[in-house]
Amino acid sequence: MVWLVIGGWAFAVLFAVVLLGFAGYELAWKARRLQSDKAKLDRTAVELSALAEQLRAAADRASALTAAPAEPGGRTEPTAEPGRQAPA
Repeated sequence: MVWLVIGGWAFAVLFAVVLLGFAGYELAWKARRLQSDKAKLDRTAVELSALAEQLRAAADRASALTAAPAEPGGRTEPTAEPGRQAPA
């Protein structure tokens, strides 16, 4: 009968070791994955910040173009580039 109790305790200890080892592995793996995901998100945030700056600059240029005074002679249409015809 004693061997049954010892066997039960040995099984419980072995099961606990395997379970804790698996849990430790999962936590370490998930921590590494979350850190790599965070690094990707940080890079994306930097790229979005740069794009926001470009968008602000484009908006400033667009507002400057719409606020520009008319050309002398009352002409407000775009002029042709060299080698191209003006729009009709």
